[in-house]
Amino acid sequence: MTTDMSTTTDNTASAHNLLLCLDCATVTTAPATRCPHCHGHLHRRKPASYSRTWAYLATAIILFFPANLLPITNTTYLTQPPQADTIMSSIALLWHHGSYGIALVIFLASVFTPFFKIAVLLYLLSRQTPRRPPRLQTRLYRFIHFVGRWSMIDVFVVALLGALVHGRFAQINPAPGIFAFAAVVIFTMLATETYDIRLLWDNYRKQSCKNPKSPATG
Repeated sequence: MTTDMSTTTDNTASAHNLLLCLDCATVTTAPATRCPHCHGHLHRRKPASYSRTWAYLATAIILFFPANLLPITNTTYLTQPPQADTIMSSIALLWHHGSYGIALVIFLASVFTPFFKIAVLLYLLSRQTPRRPPRLQTRLYRFIHFVGRWSMIDVFVVALLGALVHGRFAQINPAPGIFAFAAVVIFTMLATETYDIRLLWDNYRKQSCKNPKSPATG
């Protein structure tokens, strides 16, 4: 029977006293506490990863509701009373006027992406002791880490529209919802950054050592 190298606890950088600087990707030998290049703090794993991720994620979930229910803009056309628009009503308005591409981009960036990131983080946090190699979890984590940079597009759109339209027969002003949405994006980004996917692999290796006959693939 062949041995899966991914299940051995001594086949890791940490087992060989190697530390990775998450700022500049320099590999240093323990017990160094500072990176020799950028002088960043060095840790075998991100400190208090689970508790900090849960705290940021819980805050993001709470703010997700006002971000979608409260208006993000107040628009005034000439002498008409101000019109308050939520994220979904703004998307519906753009779709109604034929701006399908912009409406789709804003929906993906402002509604789907935050919800997907929250769902993935909840899934990762609930799977702390995987019985199989957490390859799927690793791919999901890398994906939400990549798409996180596009999450602020709705805030940028509101700021751009406000600057372009202001004083030209209309005024677009930010409403409380946009601040709640920006906070959701920030806290989901913090939750993603503080989560350490290496902990899942550590737990899987420990589980595999206790259960040598457990499946090594899947």
